[in-house]
Amino acid sequence: MARRKKGNLNTILIALALVTGTWIAADWYYNVRQSPQREEPARETITPAPRAENKTEVKTEPEAVAGSNFVLEKYADERFGIEFLYPVAAKESAECPKPEKTEDGFTLGMFSFAVSDKSGTIDDFIAGQLEGMNVDERKSITVAGKPATRVEYQTAGMGWYGSDTFVENGNRFYEFGLLANETGNKCGGADDYEDQVYQSVLSTLKFTN
Repeated sequence: MARRKKGNLNTILIALALVTGTWIAADWYYNVRQSPQREEPARETITPAPRAENKTEVKTEPEAVAGSNFVLEKYADERFGIEFLYPVAAKESAECPKPEKTEDGFTLGMFSFAVSDKSGTIDDFIAGQLEGMNVDERKSITVAGKPATRVEYQTAGMGWYGSDTFVENGNRFYEFGLLANETGNKCGGADDYEDQVYQSVLSTLKFTN
């Protein structure tokens, strides 16, 4: 039997080594390098809920009137759908009147308010309310965003001076009036307290219905 040449054997071994090396390299390339990298699962971010605040209801204090010893109190009358601010002494005073409800409105010292269901025109209503009075002046103004009529008059006999403001809202006529006389209130030491009430009511009046 002929002997295999040593050179041929070496060639075969080299070939086998190359094939084995190539297979190992290919396996590493496809299974390791080309395999997708494992991604770390995204961490869920949890935002802590805000702490609940303890809400304390704050009582609204009366509004101070600049340059005086008065504060403004709120008056609301659901019967007639009105609200407004009026002055009272910053410190308790027995002289300061409080609103007193009547069947058709209220009184506050010498200031008064009355309401009436519509019947005819507002001019008819004004004429009826001022019957027997001596009218000094009548002018058109605006109250709570609505046309209004203000009448200055003098009472017959006693000669007291008065001022009435008439406003129409919905199905009602509203009358705000002030009668000036010697028995006027001096709340907070003010000689013109009732007039201050009158002006404050007309300037802050709101209709709520």
